Amino acid sequence: MKDLGQCVSEKNIRKKIYTVSVGVTGRCNCNCTYCHYFKSRSRQKFAYDISDSQFDIYMRFIKLCNEYVDGKLSYRFSGGEPMVLGERLFKLANKGFSITNVRPFILTAGKAMNKSWVLAAQNSAISHAFVSVENPIFPDSGAPNPKRIVHLIKEYNTDKFPIRAGVCVIPTKAFRNLYDICAWFLDELGYIPLICEINYDSYQRPTENEWMDLQKVLYDVVHDFGSVTPLNLFSSIIPEYAYGGDDPYLFELNLENSYNLSQDNLGNKIEEVIKGVHTVSYQPLTCPQTECPWQDVCSHTKWYWQCDRVLSREEKLKDYCRFKRISSDAYYKVFVDRDHVETECSI
Repeated sequence: MKDLGQCVSEKNIRKKIYTVSVGVTGRCNCNCTYCHYFKSRSRQKFAYDISDSQFDIYMRFIKLCNEYVDGKLSYRFSGGEPMVLGERLFKLANKGFSITNVRPFILTAGKAMNKSWVLAAQNSAISHAFVSVENPIFPDSGAPNPKRIVHLIKEYNTDKFPIRAGVCVIPTKAFRNLYDICAWFLDELGYIPLICEINYDSYQRPTENEWMDLQKVLYDVVHDFGSVTPLNLFSSIIPEYAYGGDDPYLFELNLENSYNLSQDNLGNKIEEVIKGVHTVSYQPLTCPQTECPWQDVCSHTKWYWQCDRVLSREEKLKDYCRFKRISSDAYYKVFVDRDHVETECSI
């Protein structure tokens, strides 16, 4: 009999989903203490918006990707905070749609969301908005109040312009409160947004007690909510469950143009460029634990699990492995074998 890891790894049930995140501004109207974007950037130095020429290059890249990649592709505007662009955000959306024939969506903190903005967005090419919402138990002091943001989502969400809670980032101290956080969102909105750890340059290693908290609570979360609403938990660690068996990839195009995209290399070396972006974003993982039941869905990782400005690659991968085992064990116990014994092997 196949185990859960083998099932979700089969090619015929894992459709590839590509999302390109386009950084359209370095400005932001929030001051989240854990913000990874400004962890390694100066707010003053990066308080500028994307140029028209760079935007055109990024849109051409997306257009060509849509022709070459073997899966569904979408793209979003992020930052910084895309809402600070004002009317230019809608102009960029319309221009992007005219080039790519794909409507963008936005990832926003929602602080500036009001009726006039929503009406303008409805009349633009923006397809929908995903709003980052703080957890209600340990909200960050520099972020918008989660109760206010949830109120705005409920007030302005429509079929014509969907506005949904897109992501909730939780600190390690909130692992023990994960069930209550999920229950709050379900009660308020009827669904649970993507729940993820704080990562990139703001990552902090969980303590042993926090690891134990996560292990204890995850089973209850998956058991009680998994059959009620789609669960998207720790998607960079267990994308095979977070996206219902699909195979998601997120590529980030920043203001610095770190991939050195240009009209020239897009015109002459597009396949090489796409392959390079993919390789940098998702690095192969060679694990010595060949008997691990989750190995089939552990062949590559998002780049920040193998690269950290503070921790060593070995330390970061050990945490990735522990996250993977704890999360996979919870799903397996709920949906396959409730007597399953937790996995002990480690990278």
